Amino acid sequence: MKENFNLYAEERKNKIIALLEEAGRIEVPDLVELFKVSGTTIRNDLRELEKEERLTRTHGGAIKIQKRSFEDRPGIRMATEEKKQIAKKAVSFIEDGDSIAIDTGTSCLAFAQALIQSELLNIKVITNDLTVAALLEDQTDYTVFFTGGVIRNGFHYTSGEHVVSSLKGFLVDKVILGTTSFSIKNGFSTPNFGISEIKRSLIAIGKKRIVLCEAAKIGKDSLNIFASINDIELLITDSQLSKPLEKSLEHSPISFVVA
Repeated sequence: MKENFNLYAEERKNKIIALLEEAGRIEVPDLVELFKVSGTTIRNDLRELEKEERLTRTHGGAIKIQKRSFEDRPGIRMATEEKKQIAKKAVSFIEDGDSIAIDTGTSCLAFAQALIQSELLNIKVITNDLTVAALLEDQTDYTVFFTGGVIRNGFHYTSGEHVVSSLKGFLVDKVILGTTSFSIKNGFSTPNFGISEIKRSLIAIGKKRIVLCEAAKIGKDSLNIFASINDIELLITDSQLSKPLEKSLEHSPISFVVA
């Protein structure tokens, strides 16, 4: 930091934020040298910026503010209107006092958001999805159990044998699952083996298993089958379901509802 910036207060504060965005952390002595102003001036700048919720002050400097904004998570932003309709319908099958296991994925995030908007009481949740767990912990008074395991980088969920092992000790009223594909012949499937293994473990601990599945995914198959139609008590899909597919489902063993 060698440049000499002769800036007005607002310009200086904007530059501080730009430096913070780049470095993640800034120190008062470095800012004093950079802007050629007193430590008192810099500390006042940091204090004002903290009041504006643009940074978090630390001893001797500041760090980037850690915003708890779940709506900015990629999975939540990607939730389609169809997923939201399905999620809202799924919540209608939950009762006060239920214990619920919630799978990972965009549809399950949408379900968690819909659950928050409900007036359901005394809900207990187990999940391996970091965002689902944090969302419910932050915005409800539900009891939330989070499984162990290895976090899959960039996907905000845990996987591996630790997840499978930790789920074995539970028995829940409802299991909420997402799926990549579904066909009447082959059942529910996903391209990822690790995910399919966890889905099977979730299915094993539930009294009632509910799959959230957009109509666009029906009639398709993926590499790893995690459930047959006999393993699932209810399929919830959206209003984009075609008449031929609807008729096929009506003549199949699976129960389904259209959101």
